[in-house]
Amino acid sequence: MGEKLIVAENLTIYYNNYKAVEDVTFKLDSGETLLLLGPNGAGKTTLLKTIAGLHKSYKGKLLVFGKPPTEVRDLISYVPQSYSLNERVPLKAIEVVAMGALYKRGLIHFNIPKPILKEAEEALEFVGLGDLKNKRFVELSGGQKQRVLLARALVSKPRLLLLDEPLSALDPSARVEVVSVLAKIKREMGLTMIITTHDPNPLTEIGDKIMLINKRLVAFGTPEEVLRDEIITQVYGPLSKAIKVGERMYCFTGDVHVHRRDRT
Repeated sequence: MGEKLIVAENLTIYYNNYKAVEDVTFKLDSGETLLLLGPNGAGKTTLLKTIAGLHKSYKGKLLVFGKPPTEVRDLISYVPQSYSLNERVPLKAIEVVAMGALYKRGLIHFNIPKPILKEAEEALEFVGLGDLKNKRFVELSGGQKQRVLLARALVSKPRLLLLDEPLSALDPSARVEVVSVLAKIKREMGLTMIITTHDPNPLTEIGDKIMLINKRLVAFGTPEEVLRDEIITQVYGPLSKAIKVGERMYCFTGDVHVHRRDRT
C-alpha cells in the first residue's frame, strides 16, 4: 500500500462532443480494490475503458503507474462485460486462457508454445477449473466462463485488473464462485482491481474503496463513507437504504437506471 497507482484530477471523458463522465478526481493505492458503483448509463464502463487505455478522448489528468494509460497497457488486464469470443469456434478452456498470454506477446492461436500452455493451466488451477481445461468453452456454465475469462486476464501477469460488471449475468451460486476467486486474487496476488457494478453487496468483503458516479463523481471513499443514505439517494432515489450488518455496509436500491440528480 502507499504507492498511488492511479491518479485522476478533473477528468472529463468525451464521446464525440458529449461529456460521458465529467470532472472526476480520485487516487487509488497499489493493492486496493475499488468498486465503481452507479446505475446503468452512469459512465462506469466509459471510465473503466479510459483507465485501461482503450478510450483516449478525455481532458484533465489521468496517470496509471505514473504514465498515461496508453503507455502502460501491458500492465493492465481488462475484462469487458460481454466477451467477444466466437463460440462457433470450438476452443477449449485452456486455449481461451492461453490467448491472454499469446496476444500480449504478439503470437497467434495455432501451435501454442508449451510454456504458455503451462501458464494457462496454472491460471485455470488458480480459478478452480483445472479439471475442465480440455472442455469446450461453449459448454461451460456462465460462472465457469467468467472464471475462464478471469484466468485469461491473469495469465499475462498484470499489475492492474479491470472488470466490467463481472457478476451481472450470473445466478446467485455462480456469483459466489466468482467473488471467491476475486477474493483469492486480492488475498494471494495482491493485485489492484477496479470492478464496476450496479450492486456492490456481493463484493463488499473485498472492496477497500467505493466510487459512486452518475455522470459526475458523487462520492469516493471507504464503504462506510460512501454507502450512506444521504449519498446513495442522490443516485438511486429516495427508496434507497444503506444498512450495516456486522462490519459490512450493504446498499439496497429499488432501481438501477439513471435518476435525475437533485440540483439543489
